[in-house]
Amino acid sequence: MENLKKLKIISILFFLYPLLLVLIGKILILNGFSCLVVNYEENEKIKILMNAFYFLGLAIFFFCGGLSDWISKKLFSNKKNVFEKNQAYFLYIILMFSFLNIISTCGFVGFLICGNFAWLVTFSLINFLSLFSYFPTEKRYKRKIEMFYK
Repeated sequence: MENLKKLKIISILFFLYPLLLVLIGKILILNGFSCLVVNYEENEKIKILMNAFYFLGLAIFFFCGGLSDWISKKLFSNKKNVFEKNQAYFLYIILMFSFLNIISTCGFVGFLICGNFAWLVTFSLINFLSLFSYFPTEKRYKRKIEMFYK
């Protein structure tokens, strides 16, 4: 399956994204990065913004399975031939990886606001480990296709 090999190579880029954000954060710290807000607990608007980023990242982590099912139904339901199913699987993986990478993006923006490197590392680690659930393998591809086989 040539397309699956290409998809695996593309998937590696999505795995590098959270690691790259951590590396950028570390480089910023080593170069004397100063955050936007020293103590975000004191500023009510920034506190609300930080909580929004926190809960957005958390919601994506907990509800990605439900979104995955919804996307699967939309993409695979009416696909008849193998080419269409391959395209749907490719799009499905790209969408799920992109969606999960929002987690580390939330962590990075939170890091830029408050300078908390642990925040960035935690979100990026959650993002990185979550991506393994959707890594394209032949077994996962066949299982996804069989779910919608008619």
